[in-house]
Amino acid sequence: MDRRREEATVKLPAAALSDSTASIRPRRGLRVTARLAVIALTVWAVVEIVRIILVVGHYENRIEVATHGNVDVVPFWYAYVLLSEPFPDGFVTGAADRLSILAAVVAAAVVGGWRHYVRRTAQQLGDTVPCPPARTMRAWFVAVLGALVLSLLSWLHRGAIPHGGALHETSLDTRPVAYPLWTAGTVLVVVTAVLGVRIVRRTVETQEGFGPQT
Repeated sequence: MDRRREEATVKLPAAALSDSTASIRPRRGLRVTARLAVIALTVWAVVEIVRIILVVGHYENRIEVATHGNVDVVPFWYAYVLLSEPFPDGFVTGAADRLSILAAVVAAAVVGGWRHYVRRTAQQLGDTVPCPPARTMRAWFVAVLGALVLSLLSWLHRGAIPHGGALHETSLDTRPVAYPLWTAGTVLVVVTAVLGVRIVRRTVETQEGFGPQT
């Protein structure tokens, strides 16, 4: 009889420890997925900034080749010349475009996965885990879509201004038209990424002190 009581006494803490561990793991996952989301958004913004530098530098290089001077944005031109020297013309900007698209898709997927994990964790734990408002997330994804559309317009414009393009040497093939259009897309991407980071961090802050901590 005494031995059975001792066994029951030993089993109770083990069961409690198991429940605590099961609860801690999802909460740790909340922090991990949030970090991944912040990293993905930051990488997207950085890639987009590098891309616009190379795109403007390529345009400046085109003007410099045609006029043998008249470079306005000298730092961007230098950056493009240094990075593109070992490669064929247009290779660096094309690679930057593809990398920017990849970074955008990854960022959207990781943030969406983070939000899904938050919701799933709340269901698993049976608690009200703080979640980003659905309206906020919808607005963020609309901003992502807007950034991609504006970037697509800038890519179409860039594709129409080289030699043989529909806009080559027209009034639309000028710095006052090209640079505002291209820069607007980049600015929207950076703003969208920053807003995404703020949403993730604010949600993480509301989750601090929620349940057992590790």
